[in-house]
Amino acid sequence: MLTLKLRETMKGWLEMNDTHNKEPFEFSIDVTFMNRLRPWKPQPFVGVLTLPSRNLTTETHGYLTLKASGPRYELRFNIPGLGNVEAKGEKAYDLLNLKESLTMCPMTLYQNGTAIGYIEVAYEDSILAFALKSLRLTHYAA
Repeated sequence: MLTLKLRETMKGWLEMNDTHNKEPFEFSIDVTFMNRLRPWKPQPFVGVLTLPSRNLTTETHGYLTLKASGPRYELRFNIPGLGNVEAKGEKAYDLLNLKESLTMCPMTLYQNGTAIGYIEVAYEDSILAFALKSLRLTHYAA
């Protein structure tokens, strides 16, 4: 079966509500779109998340949902000393501010359903090269 694979890295910062200190934050995800007929359904992914100021590199998993207004990201991961958290956010495409809206993604960090921080990440590679660098057609053997 022929599938579409997306590999993307987003970089930016995380700010916890209690400290208001901005910490460098980065994640890379690999998504395989298994359902070509309904690519807008949430697609599971695995990836790696880095918080250098906490000396943390950890696995993340979650869902990427493609929407006409912009992709939605839901990441789940563990921060030692804090526990399991979830970051959710989506890009909002805007023709008047196209470059920023294609690359920037605001996210909220939650723990047990309560907002505990804010994240802002961006795709930093060339937007023009995105299709060549981040997307691949692959064969999937079930």
